[in-house]
Amino acid sequence: MRGRSTRVFCPEVAPSARTPEEAVDFLRVADSDVRASVVLNGDGEIAAHSEDEGRGERMRDLVVSLFDRAAEAAGAAVDQLEVSTPAGSVFAMRRSRFSVAVVTDRFALSSLVMLDLRRILLDLEAAGA
Repeated sequence: MRGRSTRVFCPEVAPSARTPEEAVDFLRVADSDVRASVVLNGDGEIAAHSEDEGRGERMRDLVVSLFDRAAEAAGAAVDQLEVSTPAGSVFAMRRSRFSVAVVTDRFALSSLVMLDLRRILLDLEAAGA
């Protein structure tokens, strides 16, 4: 079978998340385990979220509190965290300009969720959102 090859990769690349709203849309489409998501700006205010306004604010408060408590426990700033319960998990990651957090089903693969969060933060920074 000389000269014959099989394509072993996907020729399409997922679009980048250039805005906080696109980040929320990306998470909704990319990971079926994500139940809710929120993007916070550098001041800790909501830039975009997947829930109604009241739940988005509640999620923001919980994410800020988780980062504060994790930093207190670690004795230093924490840039990523994962909290698991029998009902599901919370994953969050932050950089200087944005933070992204998601609530997932119980069996979400943490390495893939964190990879998505990291990619979103890098895309947002690169786009100057």
